[in-house]
Amino acid sequence: MMHLYLLRHGIAEDYSARGTDAERRLVTEGKDKTRDVMEALAEMKYPVPEIIISSTLIRAKETAAIAIKEFAPEAKLEEDEALVPAADIMDTMMLVEKVFRDHKVVMFVGHEPHMSSFGSALLGLSRSGIEMKKSAVALFELMNADAPRVRGVLVGLFPPRVGNLA
Repeated sequence: MMHLYLLRHGIAEDYSARGTDAERRLVTEGKDKTRDVMEALAEMKYPVPEIIISSTLIRAKETAAIAIKEFAPEAKLEEDEALVPAADIMDTMMLVEKVFRDHKVVMFVGHEPHMSSFGSALLGLSRSGIEMKKSAVALFELMNADAPRVRGVLVGLFPPRVGNLA
C-alpha cells in the first residue's frame, strides 16, 4: 500500500519584502494552522511520511519544515520544481513514479491551483474534484504509481480547522 499526502502551504504574506511571489513567507496564522493540522494527523495515527517533497518556493518550504517538526521528524526533506504553482501535472506524475520506487508514505507540499488539480487527476477526474484550502491536507492510497496513470483513492481531506478538533 502506498500513501501520498498533498499539503497546501499555509497562509503567506500578500507581498514579499523583495517583491517576488517565490519569496513570500508564511505569516504567524499560517504557521499556527499548519502546525495544528500536523499535530491532529499525528494524534489520529495516520501513516507518517518517510519523505517530504516541497515546492521550491519559500512558503512551501516553511510549511514542509513544520510538517517534519510536528508530524514526521524522521522524514527526509527534498525540493522539486514539479510542485511549483504552474507545474505540469505530468511532471508531478513522474515525481510520484520516481519517489514511490523507494518509499511507501510520501508527502508533497505545494500550491493552488496545482494541488487541487493534481489531487483530482489522482482520482481520474479531468475537472477539479477536490478543493485544497491553505494548510489543508489530502491523503490518497495509491493503486498505481506508474505515470501517466497514477491513480488513487481519497482516504481523507482535512481542512485547516481539523487542527481545532484534535
